[in-house]
Amino acid sequence: MRFNRGKRYTYYSSYSSSRRQRIRWDRIAIIGVVVALVIGVIVWFNLSRLKLLFKGYSFSQQNEILSLEGKEIDEILSHEKMDHITDWIKTSENVSYYDEYEKYFSLHKDLQVKVVVTTIDDVFNNYVAQLSGLGYTNDQIWKVLETASANDLKYLLEKQYTYTQIEPYMKVKGFVFTDMEKYMEVYAQKKNYNYAVLITTYPFIISENKVTKTYTIQNPENILTLVKKGFQLADSYVPSDLVKPNVPVAPDCDNSMMRKEASEALEEMYKEAESLGYHLVINSAYRSYADQKKTYDDYFKKYDEVTAASLVALPGASEHQTGLSVDLTSTSVIQKKAKGDVAVFGDSEEGKWVEKNAYRFGFILRFPLAQSSITGIGNEPWHFRYVGKDVALKIHENNWLLEEYCLYEGVIPNIKENQ
Repeated sequence: MRFNRGKRYTYYSSYSSSRRQRIRWDRIAIIGVVVALVIGVIVWFNLSRLKLLFKGYSFSQQNEILSLEGKEIDEILSHEKMDHITDWIKTSENVSYYDEYEKYFSLHKDLQVKVVVTTIDDVFNNYVAQLSGLGYTNDQIWKVLETASANDLKYLLEKQYTYTQIEPYMKVKGFVFTDMEKYMEVYAQKKNYNYAVLITTYPFIISENKVTKTYTIQNPENILTLVKKGFQLADSYVPSDLVKPNVPVAPDCDNSMMRKEASEALEEMYKEAESLGYHLVINSAYRSYADQKKTYDDYFKKYDEVTAASLVALPGASEHQTGLSVDLTSTSVIQKKAKGDVAVFGDSEEGKWVEKNAYRFGFILRFPLAQSSITGIGNEPWHFRYVGKDVALKIHENNWLLEEYCLYEGVIPNIKENQ
């Protein structure tokens, strides 16, 4: 009889094997529980650090924050990451305002940290609750804080101005909170928020008002830039796109260049005039600051100061420096003058046609008769300024001067006050 020589199973071996298997899994389970507990303890005692880590704070910033009390740490964790948290911790113990410091600093990056802290402490301790009582929402208060000082807030509260009252004026460049009363007086007459703010802040836009401050224009390339006494061009400014229009030039004219867009518009007007039998000629166009100074000095020698100022613009305050203006004449006027006759472009057939039709090509008569109280320059029926067809049409339809267009439409140059 042959015996099975394969693996023999016994009670002992079967019991021993299963026992070993149960012990192995038990140990793994115990180890797992221990590890989980350890990790849990570590996480529990470092939960704040982990939360700060997830918000993006660096290790050094975490250390600064974790040096605070628990409720202060919770306050910081309740907000988005503050990039300048270390500055706030070093400068102020008022943790509840840290987020306000951060937000205010983002609006006024040129301010020093201490100024930010002092301003926000003052604003939120003394004014915010009262503004809320006037109906200002949190968003509206921050909109005001984009430009308002603590004194501005004090003024608003003294006058009890609501956000609804000040909002339309705030949208206008040049708005000053403490001029609200003046704005409202002008608005009562003009019914235009732009006009109310601009004529109050820059009264010299209407030339009968005295110039008490002068500003240098920072965006002279803009074709709608208002150039006059008060809003002046830098002596170094020269347009970058000057070209010579394909239009006849007067014999004594040596400055017929214009900016490309204005030059093309003048060529278009010249061609139509020619087709109708009107022969236009350029008498003067771009003049540099130095050229304008020479012209002004010549007039100043011939006339008294008041007369000279009414006949020619100050250097830097001349539209000719923009490359957008042109003094026109005509063949008929040149011929009459050559014979010794008195001739003015505005009285010629060409002059009358241009005055009537210039807006269709983007030009406006800049210094019309009896408007010097607004423009600051006497009658110049030959001086035309390019503003583009859409704006020229609007000025024509409303019978405005460029000053009036700027006031009603809120168009003001980017400027820097001269010291």
